[in-house]
Amino acid sequence: MVNENSGRYRLPGIEDKVAAVTGGASGIGRVISRTLGMLGAKIAVMDIDEENGEKMIEELMSRGNEALFCKGDVSSEPEINRCMNTINTHFGGIDILVNNAGIARKTSLKELTLKQWKKIIEVNLTGAYICSKAALQYILNRGGGTIIMISSGSAITGTGGSVSYAASKGGINSLVRALSRELAPEGIRVNGVAPRSIKSELLDRIFSKEYLSQMVKEIPLRRMGTYEDIANVVAFLASDLSSFITGEIILVDGGRTFGAL
Repeated sequence: MVNENSGRYRLPGIEDKVAAVTGGASGIGRVISRTLGMLGAKIAVMDIDEENGEKMIEELMSRGNEALFCKGDVSSEPEINRCMNTINTHFGGIDILVNNAGIARKTSLKELTLKQWKKIIEVNLTGAYICSKAALQYILNRGGGTIIMISSGSAITGTGGSVSYAASKGGINSLVRALSRELAPEGIRVNGVAPRSIKSELLDRIFSKEYLSQMVKEIPLRRMGTYEDIANVVAFLASDLSSFITGEIILVDGGRTFGAL
């Protein structure tokens, strides 16, 4: 639905809410930040990439959004506590937290070092824990809200060559379910979005053109997904349209995982 006065789209429960997006300066996070901004949310972008983070804020503000950038590493509890406090001071609380920040590495088990394993778990899984804990009181102070985790289809399929990544996202799915049960009585919904077969710089870097061409043939909808496909599901979960949904992980894959011939 379009707001004729602002030119923005509208979903109930998002306009004027404060949304903190980790890894919001690029990739899926950038489009999530832009989409929630188009829906009228106040956006706090958290990222280690200061240059792109500031560009994202400039873009949002040029569209009429209230926006703030905070440089922070999701695996650093002191940095994230500082960022969440800054967001709270600037906006007066947090309503929506999107735990999107993550890293991936295509390495076989034989070649995967313990240092590499720990880094991916630290950013993808521990980072989501740190951010959720740091934001919790600020969400509670607003009377409740929603936490959305970006998982992956890899948590279901395993994705050969990325055992650390798949394991970290499996952990995210369990974190979603555990937190949803714990926080529901506090008025906080916790859900996940699991992308798979999404056209991205990451896939282009990891896989060959031949592999990606074959991948499209395995997708019942016969196309790769887009960042917008993911951001739209995040917006749905952040809105009042999903007010009776918690503890769910929505697979966004064009039907590839369970619809393969």
